[in-house]
Amino acid sequence: MAATEIKFKDTTFDLKAISESRILSEYSTSPLYKLLLEALTSEVQELSNALKDLMEYRTVAKAEGKQLDIIGRIVGIDRQMFTYDNEYWFAPEIEGVAPDNGHWWVKNSPQAVVGLMDDATYRKWIWLKILKNHNKFSSKPEIENQVLEGLEEEIGIQRTGMIEQDIYTTPQISTVNKNMLSYVKDTPLTDNQYMFSYPAATKVGSVTDEQES
Repeated sequence: MAATEIKFKDTTFDLKAISESRILSEYSTSPLYKLLLEALTSEVQELSNALKDLMEYRTVAKAEGKQLDIIGRIVGIDRQMFTYDNEYWFAPEIEGVAPDNGHWWVKNSPQAVVGLMDDATYRKWIWLKILKNHNKFSSKPEIENQVLEGLEEEIGIQRTGMIEQDIYTTPQISTVNKNMLSYVKDTPLTDNQYMFSYPAATKVGSVTDEQES
């Protein structure tokens, strides 16, 4: 599941060649006339190329850096990704969940890291977020494929109630990925939104690796 690359072949024009193909026969061998045409079309060619790049590099497949950040904000996912790991201590999973709604820590202890995704990783998550925004009723195979694409992890899903489900993973899964399966985030549109396209109103009961089960 990769971001679909939009082809802009039909918007690419060689204006100099087009102009020369339309020269009247009596001027077709005139080098001076061709130089005049080149001078007239060169600036228009630059503008045409710039407009093509403006369209092409504002797509998910080709956007980079700030352009990709803008697309991410539009679809509702930040480049920042909270990193969980066993070596980091006392880091609340949800912002503000701590005594007095503030951060707390042991002096000089390592803290959880907030990192920035590179373009390739961010592009993949933007694509998954777009799918999440437009897909309310993913089937179990579809969810499993999304997790495999996003986290490169294989999972199993077991329904435990009307809207509840447990997720089973492999023992090799990292703490970061394991937490990501049940991570929820409030958005301007809804509260407690998961990162993956679980069916609407789904509640993830637990995420368990095979060793724990």
